[in-house]
Amino acid sequence: MPEQSLLDREYSPSSVARDAAGTLRRYRSRGDAARARLAVHESVPYGAEAGERCHVFPAAGAGAPVLAFVHGGHWQESGIDDACFAAEDAVAQGLAYVAIGYGLAPARTVPEMVDSVARALAWLVETGPEYGIDPDEVHVAGSSAGAHLLAAALTRPATPRVRTACLVSGLYDLAEIPRTYVNDAVGLTAEQAEAHSPVLMPAPRCDAVLLAVGQHETGSYLRQHAAYAAHLGALGVAVTARIVPDRDHFDLPLDLADPATPFGRVTARHRGTQTREGTVSTAP
Repeated sequence: MPEQSLLDREYSPSSVARDAAGTLRRYRSRGDAARARLAVHESVPYGAEAGERCHVFPAAGAGAPVLAFVHGGHWQESGIDDACFAAEDAVAQGLAYVAIGYGLAPARTVPEMVDSVARALAWLVETGPEYGIDPDEVHVAGSSAGAHLLAAALTRPATPRVRTACLVSGLYDLAEIPRTYVNDAVGLTAEQAEAHSPVLMPAPRCDAVLLAVGQHETGSYLRQHAAYAAHLGALGVAVTARIVPDRDHFDLPLDLADPATPFGRVTARHRGTQTREGTVSTAP
């Protein structure tokens, strides 16, 4: 068993990131600018729980595809105001953009958060057309804890199928989380960790998955990325896995919809095309 300090470091992305605090400030500043410059419906409820709110940035025309983003923060930090950083880039490409909140630990449990994200996906399909969203063109993305929550929510039989999922720097095997500092607030039991680990779940309900992780991540994040890519490939899911050069856990999501960046161009192609079923691409 790893020593506690080593295990905690492995699940602390800031331990190898270049400027985590500065990058997080960029999330908020970009999001604030988007909310000031774009049309936006703020804090729209998609469920009855207090945290079940989203910011909706409509596209210019009706019947538009949507990019919905689920933020990270170890299930205990951040929120939808920090998840709007990609809105301007997305809207400029003709997409609607939705930043999804789900409430945070310790007030909410991980199983409850998965429930919330599943409800948000259903809301996008059922109510999204009222905001100009094409329910047949739902594309989802999440980073860190948000990638985990999406991966888990998409496996539920009642969750609507989406076109594509882009999962960035996610945790897909939660077995070690109860033995880390992360769990001080999250409170996962060993049984919950097993039940909510995507590497033990069926295939997500989407046409194609893009898995990405930054070059500057801890070994645990890189291993989880590879393990989930292999799991999806074994299930016959169309999956592309990328380790993105010169990016870390925090700055990689900023490229999500930015066509000026290599990863932004990859995500744009991902939303428009699919890879062959059952294959795993690891091309840079």
